[in-house]
Amino acid sequence: MVFPNSKQSQHCTDKNLTNYINTHAFTVRPSDCDPLGHMNVARYLDGCSDAGFTLQAAWSLTPEDIRDGRQLAFVVVNANSNFIQELRIGEHVQIRSELIKIGTKSCTVCHHFFLGEVEVFNSTFTLVLMNLKTRQAEAIPDDLRAALLAAHA
Repeated sequence: MVFPNSKQSQHCTDKNLTNYINTHAFTVRPSDCDPLGHMNVARYLDGCSDAGFTLQAAWSLTPEDIRDGRQLAFVVVNANSNFIQELRIGEHVQIRSELIKIGTKSCTVCHHFFLGEVEVFNSTFTLVLMNLKTRQAEAIPDDLRAALLAAHA
């Protein structure tokens, strides 16, 4: 079922900076669904969170580096989501993520959820690079900027 007023072809942007990378996959469980019979909104954001940590690892920000190394991590400061089609129990979802743009201290990504080759959801996230010691935004270092671009080449 397509949600009312949604479009089958909604996308995060028409001008993506890079290619998709596969960032997460899961099968919808009964506990993921709400009384309406489809996957609850919270599970969509769980999937985006899981995909986000895969992205950071692909960008050289592994959990070890985040905790014990540079102690830098991208954090979400804005999210804009499009619910295109319902997901139900037993359906297998593939999340593919793209890098849309890179700023001085931030970047924009989009997580696309696919059921087969049909996009069923996407969410555009604005991420800011946070220094976990100072808890402040920090400029993206050149080596990290290069790693972002290389991961999506």
